[in-house]
Amino acid sequence: MNPKLRIPQPDSQQIKTLSMSLVLVGCISLGIWVSLDKFSDMQDSHDQIHATIMLDQEVSRLQSQYREANHESLKTDLEHTDQLLIQNVTHLAQWAQGLQQQGEQWDLQMHYRLVKTRQTPAPVEGLAVIPIDMQVSSQGEQSGYRNYLHFLHALEQSGPRIDIHEVTVTGDGEKATLLTVGFSVWMKTIDSVEL
Repeated sequence: MNPKLRIPQPDSQQIKTLSMSLVLVGCISLGIWVSLDKFSDMQDSHDQIHATIMLDQEVSRLQSQYREANHESLKTDLEHTDQLLIQNVTHLAQWAQGLQQQGEQWDLQMHYRLVKTRQTPAPVEGLAVIPIDMQVSSQGEQSGYRNYLHFLHALEQSGPRIDIHEVTVTGDGEKATLLTVGFSVWMKTIDSVEL
């Protein structure tokens, strides 16, 4: 026969002690949770105050620079900026022709097209961002890779502001034969001419 195991029943004092212990643990846990929440709020508040102070210092620095600005140098900077813009459609064609002539030095043939479907508004009023796709092929017997690098350098140094978006070089397995460049130039807008 198996004797029955008997589990002793806690008395009322033990139940009270256990209940009080559970309530105490719950209160402590709640206090810790509330404290962590308040600490997080304080940290966020501190971060916001720090960001505000940094912004105030930056505004003060910019204001002092503005007061100390040399108006002659601003005029020179404005003229320099104007040189970074394509002036009109004729200037765009002349610029592209100059690039084509430079490419011929390295036995490269260039074709380009304006991509009206990708045209985006410029971030500055009075300017247009003109997207261009350009293909440059090597006419020599050797790989055109080194000549493509020369051409890309000439493109970057050619004068107007250029934002290159994509450069692809393809070949026939032995040499690089085609360079494709997707880029944008910045041009002054003329109300009567739409590209």
